[in-house]
Amino acid sequence: MSVDAIEDDLARRFRIDRPPTLLARKSSNARIGFSRMRSSRPMRCRSLAAPAEEAFAFHVPLSVPFFSRLWTAGRRREVPDFRLGDAQLVDLGDNPVVMLDTPFDSLRFYITQVALDEMANEAEIRRVGGLCAPNFGDRDLVMFGLAQTLAGAMEQPGDGTALFSDCIALAFFAHVVRAYGSVSAGGRNIRGCLAPWQLRRACDFINANLAGDPSVAEVANQCGLSSSYFTRAFKQTTGVPPFRWLTNQRVERAKELLQDPWRELADIAQLCGFVDQSHFTRVFSKSEGHSPGRWRRLYRL
Repeated sequence: MSVDAIEDDLARRFRIDRPPTLLARKSSNARIGFSRMRSSRPMRCRSLAAPAEEAFAFHVPLSVPFFSRLWTAGRRREVPDFRLGDAQLVDLGDNPVVMLDTPFDSLRFYITQVALDEMANEAEIRRVGGLCAPNFGDRDLVMFGLAQTLAGAMEQPGDGTALFSDCIALAFFAHVVRAYGSVSAGGRNIRGCLAPWQLRRACDFINANLAGDPSVAEVANQCGLSSSYFTRAFKQTTGVPPFRWLTNQRVERAKELLQDPWRELADIAQLCGFVDQSHFTRVFSKSEGHSPGRWRRLYRL
């Protein structure tokens, strides 16, 4: 399902504006999705049920109060009074429905059983046979931290790159299989570094695709590694996760292009893979302490 289709479906079911959504694992059929769900008005109705599927959703409130009533498989369920830092887990095979009688703001994490199986295989751990939590929710500061990170990326166009989303998905998976699936996510992989040829190939591939949006799986495939192992090994080798290295390389490429006084900033933004000139200016200024125009005046050779 595309991002547009996901946003349209969630907007219809929860009677809200289309929620900003990021998709991870774009090169796989087993995708993971993150959506910012918001409503500023209480409604005297329930959300619409969706067809049952082998998948799970976490709702992590970014403000309170939160959903106070929940129905699964047609039965009313008791739910706690949610606080900031809590997370609500629902099995989408049970046709969950919530009451929309309060305003809400939450980050929705979506993962299919197929994605759990695929990522467990990549991490070389045993199959995760579903996720469960007592009372449909409890304290989970890890999920709250991930939700805040995702919400921040969604506020700034261009921050939610494929590499960023894939790294969040790996962290999400590692946490939920341990906390909700009773599985150790450590696996049998040795937490080593990339071989020199693997690092060179990964960097060359990223540099060749600066204007695009390469995923972790695409880069890892260049090295003959799984996404989860590659992400750990890349950070161990370079000191930064792949999406941060991609951003740094975009800035370095922009600095090279800024040496040409006739090249427009909008063209540089496009060539380096930034969403637009505004995104380019914001990221560049944060990295270098100067706007691209001022940096050009100060440092042009």
